[in-house]
Amino acid sequence: MGARRQIFDVTADELQQFFKQVGKVWIYEELKFLDLEPDMMTGEFWGDKVQSLIDFCEENPKYHVISCSGRKIYNKYVPDAFSYHLADGNSDPGLFFDFESRLSIQELLQIGYTMFAPVIGKINSGDNR
Repeated sequence: MGARRQIFDVTADELQQFFKQVGKVWIYEELKFLDLEPDMMTGEFWGDKVQSLIDFCEENPKYHVISCSGRKIYNKYVPDAFSYHLADGNSDPGLFFDFESRLSIQELLQIGYTMFAPVIGKINSGDNR
């Protein structure tokens, strides 16, 4: 395994740990049960729906908003971010995750592509006996 691949794996593990720590709520059915309507099946909310998350969190203080802005994920509401998530874990607003702390976005995409393209190719041309 190459050095960049190892860094990619560490970054992916750290991202997963960050999401666990802050309690990212990503299950679509759970969000629907809370009367929230995410834009994506993975629990993402885009800018036009962020107010519904803010209102929900004001009424339910055990929840908070996570913001994805640029190449960072913040454990707080950041205006004009790309996307938002609901969370119910550690709400420390000083926590954030930086995708480019070790690899550039281009490197992350290249390594991710080389890892997942063969798997997707196998699924698309699999033997359906």
